[in-house]
Amino acid sequence: MKKKHNPDRRVQKLFSAILFASWIGFMAFAGFLAPSFLAQLPFFRIKQIELSGNEKISFEDVKSVVEELSTSLTGLNEESILNALNTKFKNRIKKVYVTRELGIDGMNVKLRLVERTPVAKLKLGQSYLLVDKEGVTFPPLEGEGEKLVELRTYDMDILRTHFRKLYEGVISTNLPIKTVYINRDSVVLIMNSKKVILPPLEVLPANISARLKMIYNFPEEKVDLRYGRFILVRN
Repeated sequence: MKKKHNPDRRVQKLFSAILFASWIGFMAFAGFLAPSFLAQLPFFRIKQIELSGNEKISFEDVKSVVEELSTSLTGLNEESILNALNTKFKNRIKKVYVTRELGIDGMNVKLRLVERTPVAKLKLGQSYLLVDKEGVTFPPLEGEGEKLVELRTYDMDILRTHFRKLYEGVISTNLPIKTVYINRDSVVLIMNSKKVILPPLEVLPANISARLKMIYNFPEEKVDLRYGRFILVRN
């Protein structure tokens, strides 16, 4: 016996399917617009921005970034602000801390920046980049870093990978080092009138800072430390 089709049942199933699809579409649309919509409510609007920790970056620069990101509630977070500032200032910001205080008449946003502190400058043709102690490079502002130790390297990857070793063993000694040449087979330091030759950057020994401080007052104008012993050359 053939089953009879119930037209009402078919219409009910079709209506249920349309209703379900509409609900899914609405929820997706609402989820997409909700952050932007909520950001326009009075107590989510930015009333005041407080900034601390900035040294080279102005309040106005930070304010413009925050106001742009505040159009979406989910966009106003530490990671988004950090990425936006580093896009604008080329890796100058190390960390951003954000606190938001909601009120009936608006939101108070407190930011604390941690800017990277340059410890050396990397010579690139006629210009240079600043380098912090983690080996992160960023462009200078307003002649910044002109008196820092100058670095010259044949390989940027080698420098980035082993820069902390160079900083801790050489640069942080505060000896009057003018230039550091990073070659394949050596690291050459120019300290006033003295030239010091060290092992390659990859194998720079942990006790190199103590040796540098020891030889600084030697009268010899050239000292070779590549072979585990002092080789002194007096001109």
